[in-house]
Amino acid sequence: MARPPSAGPATNVVIRRRHDDPRSATVAMAGLRDVRRRNEAGGVCGPYPRPLLSARVWCDHVTADDAWHVCEASTAPHELEVVVLESDNPPAVIERVAARMQARG
Repeated sequence: MARPPSAGPATNVVIRRRHDDPRSATVAMAGLRDVRRRNEAGGVCGPYPRPLLSARVWCDHVTADDAWHVCEASTAPHELEVVVLESDNPPAVIERVAARMQARG
């Protein structure tokens, strides 16, 4: 029987740029900053269907294919707003991400 995914210190979190983006990427748990629940994506995008776990990450901490974030080396790294979906991550990871939100007050 396979072990359930760990939510230890080196845990990777699956992230997306928007809740409905078909592309995903991963970032180390420690790479998530300013974790909170948001219902607005920001920019020119419409609101999320409900408040989602969101965070900020530096693009050079993200593991993804080149299409996920196009970046000019002369202006890198960029700060990105991302969402953490329950459907992409095991419950133990979601609990740790949510705990980071609660820890910041």
